[in-house]
Amino acid sequence: MRITDWLSPSNPCKKFDDNESLFLALKSLNNTAIVCVQNKAMASARKFARLYGLPPECDEEILNQSTLIFLKKIDDGSYVFQGHAPSSFLVEIIKKVALSMTRTQKKTHEPLENHADLHDPDVEAHYRQRESADLVRQFLGQMGEPCESVIRLHHIEGYSDEEVVRQGWTRYSTTDSLKIKRSDCMKKLIQIAQKWKITDNI
Repeated sequence: MRITDWLSPSNPCKKFDDNESLFLALKSLNNTAIVCVQNKAMASARKFARLYGLPPECDEEILNQSTLIFLKKIDDGSYVFQGHAPSSFLVEIIKKVALSMTRTQKKTHEPLENHADLHDPDVEAHYRQRESADLVRQFLGQMGEPCESVIRLHHIEGYSDEEVVRQGWTRYSTTDSLKIKRSDCMKKLIQIAQKWKITDNI
């Protein structure tokens, strides 16, 4: 499930008249806008995951991580709207995240000093990805239970809702109740991230 798989319109993009209105909504972390660009980019996440030999369960992890990076770039001004579809830039991020993920999937890793160029954009993207993951874990720790487990099981450890319910790893006995709780937790997670961003941490 994606980071914003909340109750949203069947066609979330209909709410936005043009690329600029979609961009402005993304800038304010509008849930429907995020669902819109994720819907547009999901096929690309699948495409690059297959291209780089990643398993199907990586598709949404790639999409989620790429979306978080994209939203951060919008927030810090790295992404400047120039009239193009925001999803096009998200696809470019997806391509880099998928490539860096292939490196983390390898069983053997070269020592860092073996890299000819330590400033290679793909290497830097890999470490930014790790930093983002550490930051998410920090936020989850602030949330406490049950949100920490509900989000961690699905988005970090990759378990399906059916498996979580079947194993009884949370207090929720149906996939619907689990999804509803996770949606609420994701909203709280974004609120924590927003509070963090207005400090001197960035």
